[in-house]
Amino acid sequence: MLEIFKNFFETLSRIGKYYGVEKTDSEGEAACLSYTEKKRVLSNLRRTLIFTVFLILYLLLIIVAAPLRFFPVDASVLMLILASIVMLAAFVGLGIMLYNKGNTEGFYIDKKLKSKLQVTYSLFWTIYYAMIIAVLYSFEDWVLAMAVWMPIMIVGFLVPVYSLQEGLAPMVLAALSVFFFFKLSNYDFLQLSATIPAIVIVIAVTDINHVERINGFYQEARIYGESSASRRRLGNVFEEVYDMAFELDFEKNECQILRNNEAYSLKFESEIVGLDNFRASILEIVHPDDAHTATKVLDEEYLDNEFLIEGRHQVYVEVRVLDNHDEYVWISVLISREKLMDGTYGNGDLLLCLVQNIEERKKSENKLKLEAERDPLTQLYNKMTTRSLIEECFEKNSSAQHALIIIDIDNFKTINDTRGHTVGDQILLAFANELSRNFRESDILGRAGGDEFVVLIKNIQSIALVCDKLQQLTSAFKKYGIDNGFPGRLSTSIGVAIFGKDGSSYDELFKRADAALYEAKRNGKDQYKFSITRS
Repeated sequence: MLEIFKNFFETLSRIGKYYGVEKTDSEGEAACLSYTEKKRVLSNLRRTLIFTVFLILYLLLIIVAAPLRFFPVDASVLMLILASIVMLAAFVGLGIMLYNKGNTEGFYIDKKLKSKLQVTYSLFWTIYYAMIIAVLYSFEDWVLAMAVWMPIMIVGFLVPVYSLQEGLAPMVLAALSVFFFFKLSNYDFLQLSATIPAIVIVIAVTDINHVERINGFYQEARIYGESSASRRRLGNVFEEVYDMAFELDFEKNECQILRNNEAYSLKFESEIVGLDNFRASILEIVHPDDAHTATKVLDEEYLDNEFLIEGRHQVYVEVRVLDNHDEYVWISVLISREKLMDGTYGNGDLLLCLVQNIEERKKSENKLKLEAERDPLTQLYNKMTTRSLIEECFEKNSSAQHALIIIDIDNFKTINDTRGHTVGDQILLAFANELSRNFRESDILGRAGGDEFVVLIKNIQSIALVCDKLQQLTSAFKKYGIDNGFPGRLSTSIGVAIFGKDGSSYDELFKRADAALYEAKRNGKDQYKFSITRS
């Protein structure tokens, strides 16, 4: 028995910390109190909202019963009750919105939301006690007044307030309402004093209930904190391999930050954040082109499908995020189901998310890909890649019109033999640069070998557009030859075939364009010809 009272008074000694009156210097204690505060505030708000809904129903019952003479009240009282219902209904709407927002917060509730909650609570209690005092003055028969007043007052005592400081005002209003009640019923001071012990007992019992409930939240926070510490140690185990580690808890709608990294622009104000806030923080730093991937991989429905329906144990994606220098870097994200003690996997509510910087690997991959796809001198696509990209374009855009162009530099072998390979390479590079300047980025530019180049102009609107492009290209190349003192002039022979008219495959179009090219050469070079098969 003594142990029970000892534990109770130890709980009471922490009441100031529970309500934020006393501060603590311990970081661990502060985290537990932060978690306790969140649970306390949301629990209080939930209980208050439930009470308010029943209070509204009770007031509606009075309005409905008034015409039946169960509660003989005049029109002014009915209007007062109706006004109270409107204000209380507004409180319920606002309270539900704040409650939902509070549930998305992490281990704490931010200052702005705290202020809104405190204002909301103050509004409620002001309406509540003002309504009670008004009811006491509105009934001529004190027995009827008590019948209305008593259930509202007693249940109101059972509903906790936001904080101790805020609780002072409701208690004063409660005392005033009791005073007015006894004054209305013509009781004297001694009779009023006789009720004080009963009121004190009611308040004490309800406060004990509130304190015990809050202490339960505190103990839950202690257990959660110890679990968090072990998880942080788990996060440090991955330090040499992974840059960041998170634990996603879809059941609690929370994310625990096991390991963060200052190299990224990802900032969190606490070790535990709401999943909605976590997703929002991630999407703020993800590259726009990768936002869909990031959104998908953090979606509970998608992960449930992957883990529970498809039977996978891991989901892996690669995205770009901003680092602390505001530059995008590649990271890999591995999300896995955590194993249970018996070696089986959980239901998917608890997931481990591991993040690794793969920027160097991506650079190496891109370099190898570039080397495999590009001509080493001109950096245009090589012959195999050019063909592959053109065939892919034909397959994806079979209804559009495209122009396949083959270009030879006139007399290039003679220039190469007389001026040397260095000059020849300079001319090839200059022509490649002219191609890049005169065609769109979406067009396909490749070097087929030697002095032969292949171009695909995508989605052409007219043949005149192709002619204009070729005219600009040949003029620019000639100007380059003149400006750089090459003997004679640099010119090209060009053959063109149109997709859909001269053929529907790469081989067909290449054959038609090549024939048109040689027709241009036979006619004296320095010109372009369209496929001779075109009508």
